[in-house]
Amino acid sequence: MIKNVIFDIGNVLVDFRWRDLMETLGIGKEEQIIFEHSVFGSKWWKELDHGIMDEQEALDNIRKDNEKYLEAFNLVWEHFDELVEPFEYALPWIEKLKAEGYQVYLLSNYPKTLFETHEKKGKFPFIDVVDGKVVSAFVKMVKPNADIYQCLMDTYQLKAGECVFIDDRPENIEGAKALGMQGIVFYNYEQACKELEQMKTCAVERA
Repeated sequence: MIKNVIFDIGNVLVDFRWRDLMETLGIGKEEQIIFEHSVFGSKWWKELDHGIMDEQEALDNIRKDNEKYLEAFNLVWEHFDELVEPFEYALPWIEKLKAEGYQVYLLSNYPKTLFETHEKKGKFPFIDVVDGKVVSAFVKMVKPNADIYQCLMDTYQLKAGECVFIDDRPENIEGAKALGMQGIVFYNYEQACKELEQMKTCAVERA
């Protein structure tokens, strides 16, 4: 029986809108295509998520790898507080689940300074509604490694079989399933909401 719904944050509850930000800042398509891999998809960004390497060292390495586009990167980084915006459905979705009696948690790969800044700037309007959270850079663990899922379960005394995890990356869903959770790969709100409702209905029927 499902008792706990666990959400990823980026591209599920908030729009990781780095392309839109670059567009707004007047940064061209060439840099956008390059930054997809050299910045936001780079091993250094993964280090920021992991939280083990010093953040400044990771950023220095990103700058070193993007020397040709340093002005563009620095401009983006001056506006990193604008990298995400909450989806309109995020808070109502969570509030609905809470009203139905489910516990709701967050499990996200997220750099420490970005998370703190985005929280302070009100980008996570749902943060005070959820029952708990585990954020990668704070615990120095990352999805899809098993330890971060276990960390969430241990911290909040959750049973894997009572959890469903919603994430936009299939490999992260596989990581959750390997520990016994159910999972939904998020493509859009309507699809994920429908799959979750089907799971909840099936769980009630089995009970």
